[in-house]
Amino acid sequence: MRKTTLTEKLVIASFAISIVIIILVSSLTFFRAKSAILDRTFQQLTSIRVVKANLLERYFENAVNMIKLVKQSNDILMLAEELNHKNSEDVVSQKIPFSTSFIKQLKKKPFNRIYIIGNNNLFYELKSEKLGPCKLINEFENLASEDRLNDKVYFFQTENPNNSPENFIYLSSPLFNSRGIKNGFIVFEISYNSIDNIMLEQSDINGFGISGESYLVGKDYLMRSTSRFTSNSILNTSVKTESVDSAMEGKSGTKIIEDYRGIKVLSSFSPLNISQLNWLILVEIDYSEATIPIVKARNQILFFSIFIFVIVLIVTVIFSRRITFPIQKLNNAANQIIAGNYNVEIKNTTNDEIGDLTITFNKMSKQLKESSLELQAEKRRTVRALIDGQENERHRLSRELHDSLGQLLIGLKMKYESCINSVDDKKIFRSSGLEMGHLFDKTIEETRRISHNLAPVALSEFGLRTALRNMINDISETSAIKVELVNEVENNFISVKDQIYIFRIIQEAITNVLKHSKASKLSISLSKQKDNIIVQVIDNGVGFNLNKIEGKKDINGLKNIYNRVTILKGEIKISTAKSEGTKLYISIPSKNQGDVAY
Repeated sequence: MRKTTLTEKLVIASFAISIVIIILVSSLTFFRAKSAILDRTFQQLTSIRVVKANLLERYFENAVNMIKLVKQSNDILMLAEELNHKNSEDVVSQKIPFSTSFIKQLKKKPFNRIYIIGNNNLFYELKSEKLGPCKLINEFENLASEDRLNDKVYFFQTENPNNSPENFIYLSSPLFNSRGIKNGFIVFEISYNSIDNIMLEQSDINGFGISGESYLVGKDYLMRSTSRFTSNSILNTSVKTESVDSAMEGKSGTKIIEDYRGIKVLSSFSPLNISQLNWLILVEIDYSEATIPIVKARNQILFFSIFIFVIVLIVTVIFSRRITFPIQKLNNAANQIIAGNYNVEIKNTTNDEIGDLTITFNKMSKQLKESSLELQAEKRRTVRALIDGQENERHRLSRELHDSLGQLLIGLKMKYESCINSVDDKKIFRSSGLEMGHLFDKTIEETRRISHNLAPVALSEFGLRTALRNMINDISETSAIKVELVNEVENNFISVKDQIYIFRIIQEAITNVLKHSKASKLSISLSKQKDNIIVQVIDNGVGFNLNKIEGKKDINGLKNIYNRVTILKGEIKISTAKSEGTKLYISIPSKNQGDVAY
């Protein structure tokens, strides 16, 4: 399985974090920008809708006020009276030569036509001064009904009256003479072109753009203004959308819907406050055009996100290499140290944690080198000490054999020769034979003593307690020093190998006391303390200056003691002063299960 490097891990982690952050920030930025742009567009559409609604409402309000004012004019009433006296059978030859300054001013008003209709169904059109039978009678006949005989202004609409290609809206109101008798009607004809002049927008710089439009819808769901996209739409194009339904319920607001073309748009809608018309006004713009800034913002966010990601990736790779390269150097150097090359030193080029680690590594490498050299020296000293110990033991055995067994064997030889020479003299032969037997006994005893010193039989056969007691008895018989032994530790509390080491430690300590202390009293004790065995060797001898031998544990046989205590994982303390005796305190773990060589 391929190992993933630290650089790759850092790059992957930075990549993942960057992607998450960029996605979160980009999404948040995009949706906020989208919301802001849509809100702004809706606000613009609503502002346009409110302005156009106000214009339309004022336009029709002005028209109503105008017709109310005109119907009260004496000139109009006189014109209606004169019209009622005309003969409807021959209107071509009849004229109404009636023109006043008021009539002239009225002709200039922004209405398509102004009709005066008499009770005899004749009409007079002011601007063209035409007179004739009223072809709009089918449209106006409801004006003669009883419920219309009041002073109100009424709206009604018709499609292509008098075969006109245009559609019109009519405002009508009855005319009453001074006696309160109805003598006709006045009618203002308003072309839808006038409404289109308010509703239609031909410029794309006023917030409508290319696809924006405003239009009117009646309660029959048919358009009441010209569509920007559909020709001949007035009273022909049906608009049944969510916005129209909401406006029909008297609501005003904004929505994202599909318009009458089936295209997704932003729509602002409300009912118009124009009596009797029940019209709705809608201002809309295609969603695709309204969201062009959103698309641009998305593209910009995407571009900057990619740009930022690339920068982050490059920076991450550079810095990860700056981090991992020193670590790789440390790893290579560590492998060299493992291979045994301690002459490794890494040049520190940074002033950070990696630099601190490099400095620490160099110190460790130097210490390992020193420790290795010291260990090798210690190994040489240990081997030398082992060889020297073996050589010393050989010399001791040589002396023992030469001084004791050798002399005894020479004596035996001489007695043997004496026996041969005096074989004829029985008395001398018997005496020499007795002496030879005595020498044989001494030789056997000396052999046993040497063997006992090399490997005490009592230690292997009966354990530490008996071996120590035998050793103390031998010392008491051969030396003037008074020896005291207190042993509170049972043999089964100490492993066999540990018993041998403890015996040798005490033996070496006693030997040092006999050789150097000039003591008259020696106390040896073994005790248990928790899980430790405590060995104390105390003498009342001349003592010594401990400071002079500190670090020189090979002096006075201390090296052997220290080595054995170290093997047993114990601790050793020496308390001494000149002329104040010596106290040797040793603590050895009783649960030492290590297999030790001896």
